[in-house]
Amino acid sequence: MLNHSMAARRGFTLAEVLVAFALIAVLASVIVPTVYGRMQDGYEDAIVSEFDNLATAVAAYRQNVGKYPPKLSYLSALPSSIQSGGGPFDKCGNALSATAIANWHGPYVTRVIPYTSGAIGGSAYTFAFKDTVPDTLVSTTSPNGIIIRMVGPDLRTAQNLDQKIDGSNNPGTGALQYTGTARTDMIVSFIIPTAAGAC
Repeated sequence: MLNHSMAARRGFTLAEVLVAFALIAVLASVIVPTVYGRMQDGYEDAIVSEFDNLATAVAAYRQNVGKYPPKLSYLSALPSSIQSGGGPFDKCGNALSATAIANWHGPYVTRVIPYTSGAIGGSAYTFAFKDTVPDTLVSTTSPNGIIIRMVGPDLRTAQNLDQKIDGSNNPGTGALQYTGTARTDMIVSFIIPTAAGAC
């Protein structure tokens, strides 16, 4: 009789299984968005930190060399020569003097940023396995500054970055600007202020 009672109680009823699945579904609906939101927030904080680190490195480079770098790769190592065009250049395309080259005390960043020839298009590095940061630094006159670009964040990330850096979500103004559409990768521009016409 005891064996018969134990044998009858081995499995779960359909009602018990459905209740267990319902509890798991409710817990997942609460936990998954929270975890995703924390991961997204951490990723955005990492981008903000990356922009801050690059801006600090550009400022340190300028402090030492006396000119702004034309490419992020100059923060890792000065190219000894650029094809047949001579040695490294400043932001305006002028060759750096021997004194300026001797004053380079880098690397100014911990990551290795490979040199890419040409204008915008060659990626200096990939950030977080999906977003790319072009090597070339771009000048802007409204406001005056040097732009560090990141290609690849989605619209939500760009909006959140704008909120974190500028305190508002206005894509065309402030230190962080972005372009693109909701269906494409955004181009996020972080502007380092400079004097007008600074090289």
